[in-house]
Amino acid sequence: MRAYEMMVRLYPPDHPRDEMLGVLEERHRPWHREVPALLLGALRARTGGGHPATLRWLYAARAAALMLLVAGAVAPVQDLRYGVVLRSGLMDATWVCAGLAALAVVAGFRLVAFAFAASALVLAGTDLTSIPAIACYTVAAVLLLLPGPRLPVRNPLPVLLALAWSAGYPLPEGVQLALIVALALWTVVDERVLLAAGLALAAGLITAALEVAEVSDTRGLLILAAWHVGLPAVLVAVAGTLTRRRAQV
Repeated sequence: MRAYEMMVRLYPPDHPRDEMLGVLEERHRPWHREVPALLLGALRARTGGGHPATLRWLYAARAAALMLLVAGAVAPVQDLRYGVVLRSGLMDATWVCAGLAALAVVAGFRLVAFAFAASALVLAGTDLTSIPAIACYTVAAVLLLLPGPRLPVRNPLPVLLALAWSAGYPLPEGVQLALIVALALWTVVDERVLLAAGLALAAGLITAALEVAEVSDTRGLLILAAWHVGLPAVLVAVAGTLTRRRAQV
């Protein structure tokens, strides 16, 4: 059937398209009943669905590094409302290094990305304008140290999530909800972005050490622990479970 041929072409070229087409034609089922499963399978195949768990974790680490580079670059902007002057030679150089590192992650050049991320970390540490930015660059550089094959991160969702995370409360609630829904729906297809979000939120553990010193009540400490420890742990656990199951299929 031509409908089956069109849907099978959605799969990557290295996928066994002819075998799939033969099996589908032998079933003699109405083609519209197969559409949801075929479309979902094609999306998963196009997003590394056939990769082993190790590569899926590596991709998530690269995506998390991308999120942290974006978040680190945006984080100092939040200090403008406190009257902090951002324009300086060091800050401009930090932004350039972070931007080049992010582009290198998108292109899949890990070592180049690490070099620029490490440069951004050194510059941010020298400038000391934003502790959250330093934490982001630190974790991003560590994640980019993980060796592995070239894995470009071209999904725009990690960047959008990082921008929303960095913007914080000024972002409209509708936009935040839309991104959460988008992440949940995309996890049905590809759990790696959810895993990357959990890994990226681990950068908050660095800033949490400073925040603990300012929290005197137990309730505040519990909220702080739930946000900086509980949420990343839950995201990593859920996404890790999905990764293990999908790698076994």
